[in-house]
Amino acid sequence: MAGLADPGTIRQGRPAAPAPFFLPSGDDMDPTLAVARVNSFAGVAWSWTAAFTPRVVAAVIIIVGGLLLSYWLRRMVRGMAARSHRFDPTLEPVLIAAIRYSFVILIVLLVLNQLGIQTTSLLAVLGAAGLAVGLALQGTLSNIAAGIMLLWLRPFRIGDYIDVNHISGRVEETGLFACVIRTYDGARLFAPNSTIWNFALRNNTATGRRLLAIGVTLGGDAETPGRTAIEAALKAVPGVLDNPVPEIFLDSVGTGNVTLTCLLWTRSTDYGRMQREIAARIRAELAAAGIAPADILGIARVAPDPADPMRFVDL
Repeated sequence: MAGLADPGTIRQGRPAAPAPFFLPSGDDMDPTLAVARVNSFAGVAWSWTAAFTPRVVAAVIIIVGGLLLSYWLRRMVRGMAARSHRFDPTLEPVLIAAIRYSFVILIVLLVLNQLGIQTTSLLAVLGAAGLAVGLALQGTLSNIAAGIMLLWLRPFRIGDYIDVNHISGRVEETGLFACVIRTYDGARLFAPNSTIWNFALRNNTATGRRLLAIGVTLGGDAETPGRTAIEAALKAVPGVLDNPVPEIFLDSVGTGNVTLTCLLWTRSTDYGRMQREIAARIRAELAAAGIAPADILGIARVAPDPADPMRFVDL
């Protein structure tokens, strides 16, 4: 038998020589048969290439066309948002993200189907994997749920100045995962939606107007000229609303001094400017009224006491 050791050598105790792994036969050494095998391999390769090349080309066309269509739809949404006054800018990033992710999923499914891969079983596997990933990424899913609730209830819009969970700033973008907030000092804050939704939120610009209270402490007998100077300051500073009418009242009386409180309403966009300008204008009017600098004991913004808000707010 070819490839086996001679039984005589085994009986004599000598080790048998190992059989070679491959010994070409006479047919394998035939050049005609080798050429035929090469031609057969080339034919199979050509048939596979001819069968899959159109599929690959179609898959590439689907990818390029899908990306171009996605880019065109995103530009169209941005253009509609810029032209329409009824379109809420808060929804623009979410719509763009939804278009992007929807087209990515659609392109992947079409490409796999074009290449002959059965997507039904693949979707079942992806569904099981998605469940496992969802359990592992519960925090991310909570951000998505919080983002949906923020978009649905809209406690704030793009451009509003909010204060929530030690986060303060102007909202620049609201997404499915996080909100982009520009802080008062110009920093860009990336806040997850769950950190905003799960806490009490203060919107400083939603009402359109804000109440500003200024306390002026005067010494001696400067109450009457001080009241006149405050009234002149309210008329001189632009931005003070006539409705509700500004109010000046005696807040407290101390030993040798009195405190006058001025209540005025201004637009939310002018609130920061009014805090700076009204105090400087009151000081100038007090000096013009002949009140000595030593009798101007203090000019400061007064925040309403949470325990007694009825002093400042007329419900």
